[in-house]
Amino acid sequence: MIRPMSMRIQPILGLLVWGGAIGAAYAQFPPRVDDHFWRKKVVLTIDLREKLNLPIEAGQAGYRLYTNYSTDPITDKSPYANREGAIVALLKGFKDGKFVGYNPKNLSQQVSFEEFDARSRRIEGGGEAPAEGEEGGMEEDVGGDEFAAEDMGGDDLGGGIDAAPTSDAAGTPKAEQGFPYLKYYRTKIQLIEDRIFDKNRSDMYYDIQYLCLIQVDPKGALPDETAVCFRYKDVMDVMDDTQWRNRANDAEDRSMREIIELRRFNGYVTILSGEESRTLNEAELRRQQMIEFEHHLWTF
Repeated sequence: MIRPMSMRIQPILGLLVWGGAIGAAYAQFPPRVDDHFWRKKVVLTIDLREKLNLPIEAGQAGYRLYTNYSTDPITDKSPYANREGAIVALLKGFKDGKFVGYNPKNLSQQVSFEEFDARSRRIEGGGEAPAEGEEGGMEEDVGGDEFAAEDMGGDDLGGGIDAAPTSDAAGTPKAEQGFPYLKYYRTKIQLIEDRIFDKNRSDMYYDIQYLCLIQVDPKGALPDETAVCFRYKDVMDVMDDTQWRNRANDAEDRSMREIIELRRFNGYVTILSGEESRTLNEAELRRQQMIEFEHHLWTF
């Protein structure tokens, strides 16, 4: 008996949905420790000014992805509560007490939002040195925001992403008033993760441990500094409720968690098992070495 087409398609759709669910669960359900054939601790830096990474941070100058028509509740039925990018979502969640921060130099030491906020406001207010006994701090003013749109490139879609925005995002002024130091954290983020090769499934897993905010001096006079880290399992719900908007296609948006876990971004290896990459060429070499190693694991 010949089955109807719908009956033949259902098992295939089931396999596709199951496969997609497994792929999205890599960061949440890594293989058990006994099945780790190979594991490396990797610090991955993501430059939010790169074209592929721009939708992760919606507030870059000249790249406002959320105009009035895209945030209007009548014309846009987006289910996402956070509409201003990953950085604002993390800062708001941190301030609201949804999760705690950790000291990048000692990931077992918690950092409260009050400590982070006070330190960041000192930098914004003139770079005063921290009180005696207090960690962190920078003694110089890191300067104003010099990431102008004309310095960041563009393309020809919709008049160019570096064109002047038609209107500001509805929530952007409020976010900048609540976090006056926001401009120092809109440039880069870091992922701290374990790259794990499962000896049973013969597959590479990306077990994300921490998501970190990096403080960047717009003038480039001071080195970048990792300011605070959040456990990824603590911020997954916030990332799941944060919109990733494709400015070139209004048909469907994605959650920030989906973009992160499905690796829809470009990053470079900053540290590999404690060994720091000092140049982009060295970072690319580390990445290629891991790919080559994974390839050799499949060679019998």
